[in-house]
Amino acid sequence: MARERKRAGVARDTASMTWRHILFGGGVFDTTGEHPNKKGWDIFELGQRSFWAVPSAIPWDEPIREDPKYADAIAAMLAFLCPGEKAAVTGASYLSNLVKSEEAKFYFAEQALEEAKHYDALRRLIPKITGRPMPPTSPWVRLLYSFGVVDKDDPAFMMGSINIVGEHLANQIFHKINHRATDPNTKKIIALIGKDESRHIGAGQRFFPEVYDSFRKNRHEIFAKNLATTIVLAIASYELVNQMKLLEIDLADVMDAMYKHYEDVTGSLPPFPEQGLRDLLMKLLKEATPRTIHAIAAMTDDDGRVEMRRFVAACEAAMKSPRALRDLLAA
Repeated sequence: MARERKRAGVARDTASMTWRHILFGGGVFDTTGEHPNKKGWDIFELGQRSFWAVPSAIPWDEPIREDPKYADAIAAMLAFLCPGEKAAVTGASYLSNLVKSEEAKFYFAEQALEEAKHYDALRRLIPKITGRPMPPTSPWVRLLYSFGVVDKDDPAFMMGSINIVGEHLANQIFHKINHRATDPNTKKIIALIGKDESRHIGAGQRFFPEVYDSFRKNRHEIFAKNLATTIVLAIASYELVNQMKLLEIDLADVMDAMYKHYEDVTGSLPPFPEQGLRDLLMKLLKEATPRTIHAIAAMTDDDGRVEMRRFVAACEAAMKSPRALRDLLAA
């Protein structure tokens, strides 16, 4: 156990504020300035050097002129990502309160501000591309960016969902959009956001070992929620099939890349006995995505609302039983 904690975790708490820290010092009152996670601290400092302000990023009073062939598709994909940026403000803010090192605490406070800037920039940009107000967020997208992103009691789930999976997903989509965008102001905003997102992805690699204890404790539920979130993602993006095809965004490739990144990051941690089953599960899921869209119908109530407890329970069963996995993926 000591060897595992040396490989993954925080040697000394420099971020918490408990009664013990108030009475005896330490935690958030540690003023030594020692940063064992030097690469994590470097990412925090890089964020300060890379700061940009939304009001002055581009001349917002100028029109945005995108190629009519791609304008609506670009706006639709940006509108799909936009609520996720706002949800990430909540998630990063929670993480800043839950992590145990000063470098992680400061970094996630910084990331929360950056996510707020991304949301603000996209909320301004999308109506300028379409000439119409921002569209309402669909129920499936709301489910994706709540259930699939935020759990205020589980830092490992949130860091994995935001910094390892979500940022990777968004960065791939932003990259594809920038290939089709022609207006220089659209391209500049996407480039600025993309530069931040790349740093957020790097932070997931640097800080995830610090939440190893949470990952070990909650891993079964985290794996189940990852499975459920993948299915929700497939359904939430189903209405964007034509837009993704026009922009040459292959959701299967995007999902494959983002979960490979998740496996690369978590694979550096001490392994768990069921890791092989979980890896097989994700491989089967990515291959069977079209069937999972139909299977979700079995998880809805009479009013068409998804019963998430039942959904997660089915995912948990699938983690332990090949038969349950086949039932979940059955059309």
